[in-house]
Amino acid sequence: MNWENVSAFLDGVEDRYGVPACECIVWQNHRELYRHHAGHMGWERGTEPLQGGEWYWIYSCTKLMTITCAMQLWEQGKLGLDDPVAKYLPEYAAVTVRDGDNVRPAKTQLTVRHLMTMTGGFSYDQTLPSILQAKEKGAGTLELIRMLAAEPLDFDPGTHFRYSMCHDVLAAVLEEVSGQRFSDLVQKGIAEPLGITGLTFRPGPAQLSRMPDQICWHDKKLYMFLCQKDNSHQLTPAYDSGGAGICCRAEDYIPFLDALACGGVGANEVRILQPETIQLMRTNQLTGQPLQDYHDTMKPASEGYGLGMRVHMEGEDFPIGEFGWDGAAGADAAVVPDWNLSVFYVQHVLNYLPNYAELHPALLQRIYEVVQGKNPA
Repeated sequence: MNWENVSAFLDGVEDRYGVPACECIVWQNHRELYRHHAGHMGWERGTEPLQGGEWYWIYSCTKLMTITCAMQLWEQGKLGLDDPVAKYLPEYAAVTVRDGDNVRPAKTQLTVRHLMTMTGGFSYDQTLPSILQAKEKGAGTLELIRMLAAEPLDFDPGTHFRYSMCHDVLAAVLEEVSGQRFSDLVQKGIAEPLGITGLTFRPGPAQLSRMPDQICWHDKKLYMFLCQKDNSHQLTPAYDSGGAGICCRAEDYIPFLDALACGGVGANEVRILQPETIQLMRTNQLTGQPLQDYHDTMKPASEGYGLGMRVHMEGEDFPIGEFGWDGAAGADAAVVPDWNLSVFYVQHVLNYLPNYAELHPALLQRIYEVVQGKNPA
């Protein structure tokens, strides 16, 4: 396999997109096919070059691990996809919905599946009164999400798709079901079985010293600026965000994707999920208005949304059945089960739309061409 075209693309992301640092790893059948890093630690040229193995906030790539932990509990018979959330968090027994200037009882019951498919009616508004109060208290995941139940939903569960704190609420459900802190659940359900040692929700000085500068994109003024290395989705020191909380190296995440690509079995021959479960996860769950809402977020018509992940359903641009998700700073995870292939790309530029509309598709297309032998140069 000739990876020169992929390496040239990665070496050019700073000139083409303004991304100063990135790394990409590709595995197939438990074996590394390709790894490349480019750029430098600071956001200005001439700073310390990357060595590979740097630490990044992967933000919403966390969601794939959250869904995996949920499906592990589902396999164990401890969680039902269509169970009411109130079965586990009684505070959600009587959720309300904003209706113009009024608030009314929800017409549909909030379920676990709604959380998984982003159809629960939540938002990503961190200024809600309950969240501000919870932050003042330093509340942990379960306490904060219990307090969030006091807020009206933005629509009746199941009637629309909206990217939101649904997976944070799901993490609280998993804490209640398992009796474990969510970060511990990820460690014991995914990291430890697969031999992953570097994954954390709370990076310390050693990790932060090997973290490239985090850059923010100002979408209205169209420029980049240096921002802090913290993660605004970690709402309190005690809070584990199921939607966006993980910090890791590329080498810490790829064994997880490899397991998903190989029927749920890792390179160490440890199983974390059954193949039928992965098939369910990557089956489109949206129809009607929710699917239209999903496509209205600039997602291509060839995509659907499964249990917490995009799913490629039709067309020749990507392999049918390919699935994955991305993160707010530009990380991207992709799995092609038919090829036993997994791809993980990381960078550190927040809220930059070209990551998703241009950079990720262009990179994946080049990788898939190499794997298929269509790009010998």
